[in-house]
Amino acid sequence: MRDFVQRVVETLSVDDNKDRVSVVQYSRDPAVQFYLNTYRTKGEIVDTLRGLKHKGGRPLNTGAALQYLRDNVFTASAGSRRLAGVPQVLILLSGGRSFDRVDAPASALKKMGVLIFAIGTRSSNNTELRRIAQDPSYALSVPEFIDLPSVQQQLQSSVEEVVIDVTPLEPTVLGMFTSTASCLKGYLTCLTLQSFKFVPVLSVLS
Repeated sequence: MRDFVQRVVETLSVDDNKDRVSVVQYSRDPAVQFYLNTYRTKGEIVDTLRGLKHKGGRPLNTGAALQYLRDNVFTASAGSRRLAGVPQVLILLSGGRSFDRVDAPASALKKMGVLIFAIGTRSSNNTELRRIAQDPSYALSVPEFIDLPSVQQQLQSSVEEVVIDVTPLEPTVLGMFTSTASCLKGYLTCLTLQSFKFVPVLSVLS
């Protein structure tokens, strides 16, 4: 999963301040690894990702994590450029069923203009992912997270289409959320990317 996130970051233009990255993990509660305005170079971000440890624990509160993302990551103080017209895209990778309600926080993100994509595994609740996603067709599934490369091109093409349709000439934000539940542990990681020009990305994060 770390490798997947790292491959995403390596496609970005962080060093010239076109792209910004934020990572959040959660189980019961969210934990920010770094905000959009924490690092200014790709090397700093990659170094941090290499040392990232999965946040374990239960329950998996996806709804609370989505709300936290809305209130604390997609904000100007955290480095978001949403108010400047930068499209916001969130990609959620879920490896388990949420223990709390997801509809209201997902709706709140969409009302802010955040475009949500969701990828789940066989342990996920596909109906839940379709409700979270911007459109049911933006909810994808893989057997396990090791199989994420199989949907990478499909996801990348979908994100590019949506971003171009929303604002062809505006800066772009790509946000990625990931959660997994394994044995008695679950976590969610959110990778939020912002760029002044959309960079095809996907090697997704898990």
